[in-house]
Amino acid sequence: MPVTPLQTRVTRFLDAHGVRYRILPHRKPVFTVADGARERGVREAEMIWFPLPNPPKRNRQGENAMTEPTTTYVWPGETHFGFGVVARTGREARKHGASHVFIVTDPGVVAAGLLEPVTHSLDEVGLPYTLFDGAVPNPDVATVDGAAAACRQSGADLIIGLGGGSALDTAKGVRLLVGGPPEASIAEYALILRSKRRPAPPLCDMPPMLAIPTTAGTASEVTPWAIVTRPEEHFKFGVGGAFLIPTAALVDPELTLSLPPHLTAATGIDALSHALEAYVSTNPAPAVDALLLDAIERVGRSLRVAVAQGSNRRARYEMALASYMAGVGFSTRWLGACHSLAHQLSGFANVHHGTAIALMLPAQMAYSLPGALERYARVAEALDPSDPPTGSLRRRAEAAVERVRQLIADVGLPARLRDVGVTEEMLPAMAKSAYRDLNWTTNPRHVDEAALEHIYRQAF
Repeated sequence: MPVTPLQTRVTRFLDAHGVRYRILPHRKPVFTVADGARERGVREAEMIWFPLPNPPKRNRQGENAMTEPTTTYVWPGETHFGFGVVARTGREARKHGASHVFIVTDPGVVAAGLLEPVTHSLDEVGLPYTLFDGAVPNPDVATVDGAAAACRQSGADLIIGLGGGSALDTAKGVRLLVGGPPEASIAEYALILRSKRRPAPPLCDMPPMLAIPTTAGTASEVTPWAIVTRPEEHFKFGVGGAFLIPTAALVDPELTLSLPPHLTAATGIDALSHALEAYVSTNPAPAVDALLLDAIERVGRSLRVAVAQGSNRRARYEMALASYMAGVGFSTRWLGACHSLAHQLSGFANVHHGTAIALMLPAQMAYSLPGALERYARVAEALDPSDPPTGSLRRRAEAAVERVRQLIADVGLPARLRDVGVTEEMLPAMAKSAYRDLNWTTNPRHVDEAALEHIYRQAF
């Protein structure tokens, strides 16, 4: 039976996680069952029915007509972008029917004074709020579950996430839990942690959510996923789906002006990885390719400036826009093995996500080059259009790895796993854990557990 690339992706994913299935011919396109399983946390598929590919259409000359891949595009909610848009928070909350707001943030955001414009805007429209400022880096199950309990107790009917990726992911987790049964834990919505034959808790009515990022990197304000950690297993997992995209986002570069250089660097490399991994992924989405290349170019010309001159408004604007565009793009095209590797590096060594990305990206790119030479060559040119790479296709693709490696060095991020406390003995367990992460399924070059360990060793 012919097998399509999409079918290969899903069977590869099912094989990796021990899910049983059978491939049967079927006339109707019922393949969306697999997508629903991924989003709703189904752990077992006794049977997946794949439709046979439609026979190619013929034109009048009898030649095969050109066929193109089918893509499901995932777009964000309403987005307000630009300096000063945080002042619209109160009006936006009212527009979405709020009578009481639950704010999720972290102590660093509060200490930096970034909470004040949000609460001032809520005060202006007479909206009461409850503050949860206990979000932590690499948010864990206990933190998300505890924040959800506090949200239920407050009686809030709208959630605001304010901060970097960890605070926004915590807020998205809270939103998911508040829309489900009170006894549910965020871990119960994770496909990879589910036990066999136990369905995910039902989703009821999730409250609306406003996402306000204070970094330029994670793009959690426009993406469908939240990343949560199980510290006892050193494992990071994702929950969500298109239903978890925030209702609206307010992306105000003003809120990033006080971000310290090391966080500017780490979150900026995260934004680059989103655009880069999505652009070379195996999930076709032509409508977002231009967005992703534009994001890569903006990071290439603006990240060094934003790190060295934190108050440079143009550089901050460019980085915020690059992060946003990359988030829109990877929501559809997905990512690659770098994120599988970086998630588990954070889980094992408690490394900041952006730093983990910087540690893994060059090695993952070098491994993946054969699967997308032409696209990596375009990445190299986008990183510095004034100096396009020359030579063979392979040489131009390799230039992308060199330019990314140089950018990481220029912004002062570490280059080796041993520099952040990782030992060689940890690598096999990290690779095993990384193979449980779903991001590798769209990597341009196929990976298995051995390949993931190889990439870790190259970065060690």
